[in-house]
Amino acid sequence: MRNLNPVFPVPALVAAFSAAMIIVLFAWIMSRESRIKSTFALIRRTAILALALIIALRPMKEEYGTDVKLSNIDVLFVLDTTMSMWADDGPNSTRMKAAQDDIREIMEGLPGANFALITFQNDSTVAAPFTQDVETIRRYIKTIKTPNRSYATGSRMDVPYYDIESLLVSSDRKENRVTILFFFSDGEDTSLDDTPYSYEALGYLVDGGAVIGYGTEKGGEMVDNYGLPVYSNSWDIGVSRIDEDNLEQIADDLGVDYIHRERSTHYTRLLEDIMEDSGTVTERNSEYTYFGDTYYRYVPYLTALLTLELFIGIRDNAKARKKHGRKIRKEKKE
Repeated sequence: MRNLNPVFPVPALVAAFSAAMIIVLFAWIMSRESRIKSTFALIRRTAILALALIIALRPMKEEYGTDVKLSNIDVLFVLDTTMSMWADDGPNSTRMKAAQDDIREIMEGLPGANFALITFQNDSTVAAPFTQDVETIRRYIKTIKTPNRSYATGSRMDVPYYDIESLLVSSDRKENRVTILFFFSDGEDTSLDDTPYSYEALGYLVDGGAVIGYGTEKGGEMVDNYGLPVYSNSWDIGVSRIDEDNLEQIADDLGVDYIHRERSTHYTRLLEDIMEDSGTVTERNSEYTYFGDTYYRYVPYLTALLTLELFIGIRDNAKARKKHGRKIRKEKKE
């Protein structure tokens, strides 16, 4: 099933095909034509349905060990998934929804790049190392849920430091790579640990990107994983506010721009600049790779069978009308 991309869910397609086959079989059983002629019609119509099913399943071409031209860009996404990212003062709905949309926009704007994803809250997780499989990252960010309130114990912006360092170093070791980092967060640091931290030591490993901040100074309310309001220690409804000082400091340390995400924010110019500064590399892909639809190969056969079916239908209808006309003339003579 990995090399199929059906236009409708497979169970629905199979159900429709089965229903159509039942009708075709019923017509064959009830046919008054000669058995040879009706059986030919059965075979013809079964082939039409089978070809239509194959086309609707959209088979994809799969090849192994191919040389492919790719962008020489490694893009690392670092996504804050702490409770405050579910505050409702995002540009459209929540901060997290805006960050998810931004990741998708950036991936679409940097075709051929390798992407990696780190998420962090109490601790850090490498959700995906650098990969060409963008669908894996899309599916992952789509499934991110609000943290369990009993697990969420506050946030600190340096939690993902060592995972970031590890992936940046792995990119730096590759020849002729451009390493881009996007850091998505509201910057809110609620940890009681006041130990100073800095990302400055990683700046030489980053060639571009941005720190993108979410939220407002007024702040937004949050709900937990049960959809209930989050309360502060004073039992007021908890309000989370963006901390742009933290975010600007991280951007300065890494040597990238800071962007406050607003409703009108788009990354077209930034992504164009990244693409202009990059090149292409030829890589040997030892894993399976899909190179697009192959359903069109079956279209000529389906078209030919439908044309034949139409021709036979028109011919049989003409014969029936001619036969009916002779019958009427014979009755008039009698």
